[in-house]
Amino acid sequence: MSEVVVVAGGAGGSTGSEVQAALADLGRLDSRRVAMHPGSVQGFGQLGPDAVPTFLLPANPMSALVVFEVVIRPLIRAARGTKNPHRRAVDARLLSPLTSTAGRTGFLRGRLLRDETNGEYLVQPLGTSGAHLLAALAEANCLINVDEELTELPAGEQVKVTFLAQRA
Repeated sequence: MSEVVVVAGGAGGSTGSEVQAALADLGRLDSRRVAMHPGSVQGFGQLGPDAVPTFLLPANPMSALVVFEVVIRPLIRAARGTKNPHRRAVDARLLSPLTSTAGRTGFLRGRLLRDETNGEYLVQPLGTSGAHLLAALAEANCLINVDEELTELPAGEQVKVTFLAQRA
């Protein structure tokens, strides 16, 4: 028996429709658009006689990673009793300008660095023009958090970033 099911490619588009149709007899699933990017299409439901919580991720790898990191991972950690279920976040200064989608909270990939002279965190945005760019995902070690009302941030702006890997 599973405690949670995560289905990649189960939300949005024709693939998501096919996945949901295949699982329809096992329980109720619902996909929705939410005000975040990437990962605006995601789903949730319960499957089987034990009503196992089931999450539907987009097929796009970057979108799936963001939905997992921002929504699913903290829920799983909270259910396990973890005191702070979220990854560590710090303030960092942008090394280059950044654009984000209006009306959606952005979780954009970045490369977090540390200034050796003063200890300040610096972040370089990576591949922000396409949510599908796997090369930028491979280089990323953080997500740059951008409020939904912001569309352009200049170099030098302070932003909140969330680590993608645990740091000491």
